[in-house]
Amino acid sequence: MEADAEGRRPRAGALTGLTALVLAAALFAPAFTIAAPAGAATSPAGNTAGVSAKRVVVGALASQTGPLPANFAPVVTGAEAYLDMVDARGGVNGRKIDLAYSLDDQSSPSIDASQARTLVQQDHVFAVVGVATPSFTGGTFLAANRVPTFGLNVNPQWMAGPTMFGHNGSYIEFTSPQVQPAFLAQQHHVHAAAVLAYNVAQSQQGCQGTINGLRRYGVPVAFEDLAIPAPASDLHADVIRMQHAGVDMIVSCMDLGGDVLLAQTMRQVGMKNVTQLWNDGYSEQSLGQYTTAMQGVYFTEPNVPFEVTRLHPKVYPGMDQFLKMLKKYAPGTLPSEPALAGWTSAALFVAGMKAVGRNLTRSRLVAAINRMGSWTADGILAPVDWRIAHTGSGPLNCTAYIQVRGKKFVPVYGTRRSVFSCFKTPAPPTTSPIRLLNPVPAGVPPT
Repeated sequence: MEADAEGRRPRAGALTGLTALVLAAALFAPAFTIAAPAGAATSPAGNTAGVSAKRVVVGALASQTGPLPANFAPVVTGAEAYLDMVDARGGVNGRKIDLAYSLDDQSSPSIDASQARTLVQQDHVFAVVGVATPSFTGGTFLAANRVPTFGLNVNPQWMAGPTMFGHNGSYIEFTSPQVQPAFLAQQHHVHAAAVLAYNVAQSQQGCQGTINGLRRYGVPVAFEDLAIPAPASDLHADVIRMQHAGVDMIVSCMDLGGDVLLAQTMRQVGMKNVTQLWNDGYSEQSLGQYTTAMQGVYFTEPNVPFEVTRLHPKVYPGMDQFLKMLKKYAPGTLPSEPALAGWTSAALFVAGMKAVGRNLTRSRLVAAINRMGSWTADGILAPVDWRIAHTGSGPLNCTAYIQVRGKKFVPVYGTRRSVFSCFKTPAPPTTSPIRLLNPVPAGVPPT
């Protein structure tokens, strides 16, 4: 997709585990609209709510029970770990940060909307730090009331205005041509690709971006099925057709259950030597449960992989600190994408507080964050430019590729200087090899 009239470029949504949460949102939530004006300024009403001389009161809102709590609840754990660490070091500008209210919307759209109101009108929180839910209907209210809000960016409400801060930017656009699958296809010299998605809009849109990208960069798409009933129960017909078409790469926009069923069905019919890219399953728990099915599978992530702490100690200090503090403040909790989103969300909130100083107000906090041009959460993320991240993205598109090898996730590709594989946005249509940016542009953490 080309730049719009104001020169902004949308961020094409790379397939990640968080894309699977968008699918979860589609399966468990109704359609919604965004009511808050995108350019609205913070209202004076409640501008210092929750702020006292020695304390700032914040809240969290997540699906801690319901159909998919494991996909959303850890955001609170990650946010709490970061804030506990900060408070143990004396807080920010003389104030401790009290995550006093952690509400559970039970994966219900109506409860989510009600509890967003409770946090603001009854609990009088200064900000909401730690949001993750399949249906963020309360986001409309929070945006309309100019409450600084931070969390897992898998819902369109994160694009509701300048007070909404998704964990890695607030813009989502999945249907633009995705370069990441095409780059992987070129690395494997793919002759016939296949793309699979569920018959729900979010899954279809993610895979439509994949199809657009494969074709844009000269990778033949020999088979596509974007209407698989969710959840998948029988994929034999698709697998047989892909086998007959000579497919040697499959990109899946299904959830982990569908992906595992796909791998098992391929094994049953003898379909071998196929490159697979999944958008769900990058977790120690998944690999431990489905080790055989996941062999050789690729994943892409918008953050540095958890494995960098072991492979490149002290190079990505934010990830080192996340894993260390998770063990300290939430022992027994496995690292996960939602927990990391909670951590980076809290880190952004604290960075804004530090930039503001003692005269803390919602409007000053929002303004300070929206002046940040290269936010990386201390090396965890590819740079987020908050000057434009509510409505688009800049010219840099960075992804970490990860492959399952045995019982481990292994970062692959990247460049000599970084675990990230970075591309120009948008890359021009071409059938020649897609080139990574090298040396790594300013702002991208090195290796």
